[in-house]
Amino acid sequence: MFSIKKLKASKPKPYSNPLKVKVIGVGDKSTYTTADGKEKKLVPLGVADKEDSIKVSLYEVDKLPLLKAGECVVLSNYVYRADPHPTIVVTAVTRVMKTSAFAVPEDVELTAKAIAILAPAKIITIHDAKKSPIKSLVSIKGRVISEEIIRTVQLRGTEVQVRNVRVKDGTEEVKVALWRDQVDGCKVGEFLEFSNLVTNSYMDEVSLSTTQRTKIQPCDAPPSMLTGTVIAYEKSEFGFSIIVEDGDTFQTVGIPINMVRDALECDENSVEDTLSIRIPFNVAVGTTNGIVSSFALPLYNIIPEYQGLG
Repeated sequence: MFSIKKLKASKPKPYSNPLKVKVIGVGDKSTYTTADGKEKKLVPLGVADKEDSIKVSLYEVDKLPLLKAGECVVLSNYVYRADPHPTIVVTAVTRVMKTSAFAVPEDVELTAKAIAILAPAKIITIHDAKKSPIKSLVSIKGRVISEEIIRTVQLRGTEVQVRNVRVKDGTEEVKVALWRDQVDGCKVGEFLEFSNLVTNSYMDEVSLSTTQRTKIQPCDAPPSMLTGTVIAYEKSEFGFSIIVEDGDTFQTVGIPINMVRDALECDENSVEDTLSIRIPFNVAVGTTNGIVSSFALPLYNIIPEYQGLG
């Protein structure tokens, strides 16, 4: 019977030769846009026989139930592509038929799994991400400090949604464009890991964009210190939500009432009155894993533009 090794030694073209393989790994479903502007789905798979492994690009996702991990199948009427990587293309005319089970050597199985489930790009600082070559894949961690409204734009004749957010870590901040299903993937104040972003440059500004492989997920934030000016507050159930102005950015932070009381050196019944009188004032807010651990006023706490007022 035809084998993966024989296929790789053959010319790139359509094949009707039956090819018996085992599905080892199934990657994440992604969306792509055709030349005529239609959005379609694509699923990468890693398959193997007893000697070798190869990538499968499944363009006909209705066949996915027949190609679950662990299934042994016979493929026919598929297309073989050699560039840029050896790939079997499964289309609407491809036949997928069940067959008897067989074992795959462990090393071949590991290679096949890695083909389908690619390791995410290495996590680096935002400073290093902005220094990376354009079109590089990078992963970052940081806190979302601002967000724009969702916009609808034309991309290859199709309307898609996009939203820009700004993400900051201990080194720098950067604009991240969230595309399609990712537009609602984060909120201001969340500390998140963004995997497999692509670097872009426009008008001398380096930014990052989500890709088909991007995942956005919460993660533990390192201890951090926010310094700035308290410009507004709102009473909450357990204390106060305050807005801290830090240069051109604004962050809302929830502070327990006892921390505000101690920092302002007043009794609990007069915290709100004291807070209202003291605003604006400088503050340093320490957080660990997103939880406020300290709230302190610097020793010299005079806002220059307000000197002499009152």
